[in-house]
Amino acid sequence: MPVRRSGPEALIHEFAVTENILKSALAEAEKAHARSITRIKLLVGEATNITPDCVKFYFNLMRDNTAARTAELDITTAPLRLRCPVCRREFTDFTAGCACKAGIDVVSGQELIIEYIEVDEENDGGEKRKAGSEKQ
Repeated sequence: MPVRRSGPEALIHEFAVTENILKSALAEAEKAHARSITRIKLLVGEATNITPDCVKFYFNLMRDNTAARTAELDITTAPLRLRCPVCRREFTDFTAGCACKAGIDVVSGQELIIEYIEVDEENDGGEKRKAGSEKQ
């Protein structure tokens, strides 16, 4: 299991990550000529050391006075999955490993992806649609 950071450096990290997520979502909404953003769907890997609750907290503060002011932030966590490149055995802990001693390939758990942004379009009477998908 990845070690979680604590203290001020953890707070600054999540602040910057959240700021980039919001900027990316607002840019996509503008490209789509959207009136507002209603939902942002994120995939956050367990090994990123990003704390979803902190991201949600900062998002709720940052979204005021933007097209995302009423948007919901939906975060799914991708579990850490590791694999031996030789025998293909999978495990979920960096300290595990196998007898091959061939190293470790990360299969999942390092993602930070905006999977989609749901928007209300300006000219369609409020119909929602998904706009964009972007890796951070």
